[in-house]
Amino acid sequence: MSFSLDLTKPLGRLGLAINTLILGVVFYGISVGAYYYMTHTLPESGAHAKEAAVKAALVEKAVAKAKTAAKGKAFDEKAAIAAAEAAAEPEVKKQAEKIHHEAAETWAPFAIFLLILSAIFFAGFLSIYVQRRANDGGLKGLWIFTNHLGAWAFASYVAFYPYLTDHGLRNAWAPAFIGGLVLLLPVLFAGEGHHDHDHDHGDGHDHGHTH
Repeated sequence: MSFSLDLTKPLGRLGLAINTLILGVVFYGISVGAYYYMTHTLPESGAHAKEAAVKAALVEKAVAKAKTAAKGKAFDEKAAIAAAEAAAEPEVKKQAEKIHHEAAETWAPFAIFLLILSAIFFAGFLSIYVQRRANDGGLKGLWIFTNHLGAWAFASYVAFYPYLTDHGLRNAWAPAFIGGLVLLLPVLFAGEGHHDHDHDHGDGHDHGHTH
């Protein structure tokens, strides 16, 4: 087993299985972290700041109104602020959902973009290992394309898993995951050592010409 990206190096069945598992864990973790950051951490941070601004504006307006109503009489500003904050809570809560929704929509495209990057890098690395396995298994021709298609389907499902789960689409897209695995089976279970065997034949052929 080798983690090399050199296409000329053969890769056995166990090597492909282990590399696929490791890549899956790594890029799943990257996708989960990126998606959570873009759909929760950043939006909530912006939403909380906006909620605070809305509350401050409501309190300031209420205090100014109370001060005007006092008309020069003794005015307890601290009590007025406390009363204004309490009165502002229902309105802030009312606007909070809208604020959070708008913040989530703002960052949603960036979340998708990061998942696309995760899928591309995952599929790219996996395709290299698939090609090395195909070389070692002696697989040639256009049929190798289906193995790479399986790698991209599998990688894309894993990378987009956080998004699919969040939107209730996990089961709807499960066939992509299953289909990807099925398309990977031929290259996974292909024979081993054909890469070296072909080289041996090539050497023997050259030696035959020297006589």
